[in-house]
Amino acid sequence: MPRLLFLATLLATGQLAGCWPGGTARGSTTSTATTAASTSTSTTTTTTTATERTTAADEVADAAAGPVPRAIGPYEQPFLGTRNVYFVVPSSTAAPHPLIANLHGLCNPPAYACGYWSHAASEVGFLVCPTGNATCGPGAYNAPTWKEGYSEMGDDLEAAVRKIEDAYPGEISREDAVLTGFSLGAYAAPVVAARHPGRWKYLILNEANVDLTAPKLRQAGVRAVALIAGEWGSQLAGERRTCDALVKQGYPAKLWVMPKAGHYYSANIDGIMSEALAFVLSHRAGDQGITAAAPGVSGP
Repeated sequence: MPRLLFLATLLATGQLAGCWPGGTARGSTTSTATTAASTSTSTTTTTTTATERTTAADEVADAAAGPVPRAIGPYEQPFLGTRNVYFVVPSSTAAPHPLIANLHGLCNPPAYACGYWSHAASEVGFLVCPTGNATCGPGAYNAPTWKEGYSEMGDDLEAAVRKIEDAYPGEISREDAVLTGFSLGAYAAPVVAARHPGRWKYLILNEANVDLTAPKLRQAGVRAVALIAGEWGSQLAGERRTCDALVKQGYPAKLWVMPKAGHYYSANIDGIMSEALAFVLSHRAGDQGITAAAPGVSGP
């Protein structure tokens, strides 16, 4: 079972237990015994029937109430030796849910790269965030980092996804998978998507002035892109130009500006990611059920 990380809140769950009544009737004469046995049989039958009716009524009520909410996490699972997968589950147990994956940046643990918008992710699907293949050493609190190529990062991501799929069989759908990335992870994400056209249909790229063109994105099977940059950071100008160019090419793209932020998350990142997820997923084939802002720029 996955281990719950106590990052901010403690969640409690309860169980309701029941018991079944029982009894025996006995008499001193044949006539009395027969009567008592008949009464006992009648009573037991009546009790069983009432219990069955109650159970059936409870099942109907449970079905009407829908799936029971569950704690979203975050959790961790070991994978690829000593590394961990940081992940968040949707509160609803109704299956399946879309896959949302993240590639973190240099010296940038998933607890940061994913943890600050875990609520937004849990309202959409499963969030899977593998740790990098190396660390930045004691001077940086041994924070995970990447010391391998983008293709290998993609392979590690697939191993992490399989790990969580095995833990939650039948609950994760890759039909509308979203690949997100922060900093170096955002630079890697389009390369990972291009290696497997159609596997990652949506990209959300944070704090990375990535070279994107509509033809390349379409060739990779990517249907929409959300870009995010800090108001005070060095990536904003380039991301704005990229977004403008994609929109002019008729490609679904939108830029969010994190207020009062540099190369780090703003205080409202959970809300921004919620909007970004809604935007990209609004471009699902034939789906008009998600309300999202029009392409362009959001924020300062």
